[in-house]
Amino acid sequence: MKEVLIALLSALVWGIAPLIFKVGLRGEVSPLVGVFFHNLTASVVALVLMLALRESFSYPFRDIAVICFGGFVSGFLGLLLYYKAIKIGEVSVVAPIAASSPLWASLFAVLLLGESFSALRILGAVLVVLGVALITLSRT
Repeated sequence: MKEVLIALLSALVWGIAPLIFKVGLRGEVSPLVGVFFHNLTASVVALVLMLALRESFSYPFRDIAVICFGGFVSGFLGLLLYYKAIKIGEVSVVAPIAASSPLWASLFAVLLLGESFSALRILGAVLVVLGVALITLSRT
């Protein structure tokens, strides 16, 4: 149950963030510059917290390399595409479409990690696809 509450809090934070991004990208800031300052801020805050909490800096290279690759895919490439979409589009359209990422994560988890996919999960995925379709159609 604790993980559900934390996930809901993360969804709330991620639900507010696109509004902040849109305001910051309204002017002359390019999406690439936005990604740089976004990740710089996240890195500095994480480093300060790691030092304050005396977190270890010693982890297996493979684990760190995989996380770094995930950071490139999500924190750079995904965020750059998201910022470009936010800059030119409406947050109320772009954010829900981008938020369909759990659908892709679920699909890849089944295909690549061997996780199970129950009837309820399939129904949830179908509802996500329908929601994205309705939001996309609402633009017309």
